[in-house]
Amino acid sequence: MPALRKVLQGEQGLPPPLWIMRQAGRYLPEYRDIRKKFPDFMEFCLTPEALTTVTLQPIDRFDFDAAIIFCDILIIPHVLGQTVQFIEGEGPRLAKVDWPAFLEFANKKTVLSFLEPVFKAISSTRQALPSHKSLIGFCGSPWTIACYMMQGGKVGLGLADLDHDLTRSLIQTLQQHLVDFLLGQIQAGCDVIQIFDSWAVLVEPENQSEYLWQPLFFICNAIRKVHPQIPIIYYGREVSQFYPYLASHVKDLCFGLDQYTDPTWAADVVQPLAPVQGNLDPLLLVDGTFEKATDNILKTLSAEPFVFNLGHGILPQTPLDHVYRLVEQVRTFK
Repeated sequence: MPALRKVLQGEQGLPPPLWIMRQAGRYLPEYRDIRKKFPDFMEFCLTPEALTTVTLQPIDRFDFDAAIIFCDILIIPHVLGQTVQFIEGEGPRLAKVDWPAFLEFANKKTVLSFLEPVFKAISSTRQALPSHKSLIGFCGSPWTIACYMMQGGKVGLGLADLDHDLTRSLIQTLQQHLVDFLLGQIQAGCDVIQIFDSWAVLVEPENQSEYLWQPLFFICNAIRKVHPQIPIIYYGREVSQFYPYLASHVKDLCFGLDQYTDPTWAADVVQPLAPVQGNLDPLLLVDGTFEKATDNILKTLSAEPFVFNLGHGILPQTPLDHVYRLVEQVRTFK
């Protein structure tokens, strides 16, 4: 069994397994060489050969303990009919839609046939990946994806005027499609799943149960009914204080720590309940002053089941030499 999966199922391992969020991406010159062949990013995300190639690139270069299939959380609204474009220097831009008509259509639609290129890439990647390395599948949370969909890409603007009826309807629609997407990824060859909730911090306390936790429970329960042993990692940015509550409601859920989470607090409060993953500040990896923080994270969290990672995605300007040094530091930890 891959080392990552063993740890996520509760076995302590030294040195801890290591992978990096956004490890297949713009900081790699070999990624940029392929990416420039696809002006349309969504076309890129639906081209199996390209997805397999870029997913394996960081494994070939750094020998990480896991690959995470290259795709984007916004593939779901795109295949549901809300066109997604990525604008240079701006990020994602989602087309305006007629919400009643969109929801009526989306509730009747199945996304699986449109996502077949992703599943094909997962199967090809699993065949090429050494058996001792995990292949991670993923999705965005219903809330985070809904934020992008309702705001056209610029998340954080205008949430004070949130249309709660639309939000509820959209989350309910998305959660079932995300279950289907994750089940398809597992069937294709993924042995670990991660749910990204990058905008969880924007939810007001009175709406957290409805917008964050109940959809998370729905997805986890649906996955566990089919695959009871599959490790599920929840990464909620700036909401780690709620991890003990989540652990009490979802059996065997694992937790990704962001860079704002104190490792000592996580060791004392979260690790007795579940394996954790994290949480080096990506900016420290950029400027090269990461050794002290890395050592603290390793010493604090490695006594219990722990996966080393960043607290957020690796930044495009990160020097490759810094990544090599980080891998060496983690791999030689005793």
